Amino acid sequence: MADSDSQLSCNLNSACDCVHVLSSMVEVMGHRVGLSDKQINRMILAVDELFANIAQHGYKGQEGKVEMSTSWQGDMLSFELRDYAAPLLKDEMLGWPVPYHGEEVKPGGLGMHLMRAVMDKVEHEALADGNRWRLIKYLR
Repeated sequence: MADSDSQLSCNLNSACDCVHVLSSMVEVMGHRVGLSDKQINRMILAVDELFANIAQHGYKGQEGKVEMSTSWQGDMLSFELRDYAAPLLKDEMLGWPVPYHGEEVKPGGLGMHLMRAVMDKVEHEALADGNRWRLIKYLR
C-alpha cells in the first residue's frame, strides 16, 4: 500500500456542522484496513464524541481550529485531533472516565468512557497552545 493510502488529514472549524467529514475519514480508513461496518461505526462514534468535546468544552461553543489526521502503520490505526483551545491539565482530567454501571448518569466523563470502551488507547497531551488527542485502535 502506498504511503498516500495510509494517511488522511483535514482542518476544520469547531463551530461548523462538519462531523460528516470526520465520519467519512474514519470510514475510508476503516475500509482500507479491512474493519467491519460495526467496528467502523463504533470508531466514528468515538471520533465524533471527541470532536464534540473539543467544540463544547475546549472552545466553549466558539469558533476554533481543529486539525485531524488519521494514519495506519502496521497493526495500528490512529486518529489524532489537535486543537488550539486552552490546554487541559491533568488535574482537570482526574476521575475520567466516570464509571457507568447503570446508575443515574451525571455530566462529566461519560464521553471519555465511551471513547475508551471503543478504542484501545486514548491519549492526551497538553501543549503550550492547545491539546493533542490520539485515539488508537490495534488491528488484531
